[in-house]
Amino acid sequence: MTAMTPGSNLPLSAPRVAVDVTAPSKLDVSALLLSSEGKVRSDDDFVFYNQPSAPGVTHSGGAADTISVDTAAVPAAIEKVVVTASLDAPGATFAGTEPTATVRDAQSNAVLATFTPPQLGPETALVVVEIYRRGGAWKVRAVGQGYANGLGGIAADFGVSVEEPTPPP
Repeated sequence: MTAMTPGSNLPLSAPRVAVDVTAPSKLDVSALLLSSEGKVRSDDDFVFYNQPSAPGVTHSGGAADTISVDTAAVPAAIEKVVVTASLDAPGATFAGTEPTATVRDAQSNAVLATFTPPQLGPETALVVVEIYRRGGAWKVRAVGQGYANGLGGIAADFGVSVEEPTPPP
């Protein structure tokens, strides 16, 4: 097992991996499948509890939300699977919260890597890790990039259509 630091990357030694993101507070974990342009192809490439699968990527809930990636089943047009986390409580920030991503071999359950983003503050959502394709091989990168505008901000940055609620008259 390897403890990762921001920006570090490792080759994946398993074709199927599971990424859990845990914290003292309840988190919503999701994934975005990105093309070479760094955007989703459509809203169908956004995987979360209400849309639990896309080709090669699934979301499952339980004690912790888990994103599973079967690298052999990810379409060739997808270069990166971004795993995100946002706090479940409205208005909550990551200040004082240390979420940890654990990347496991989905078959053996062996831990391949862990990553805890350092020094979080007003962020309400995070890009935690990326599972990405480079030169025909799959790797994991520790990211830890925070967003103060929540999961909607992450989704919009990566091309997901975010419908804002209509304000009352």
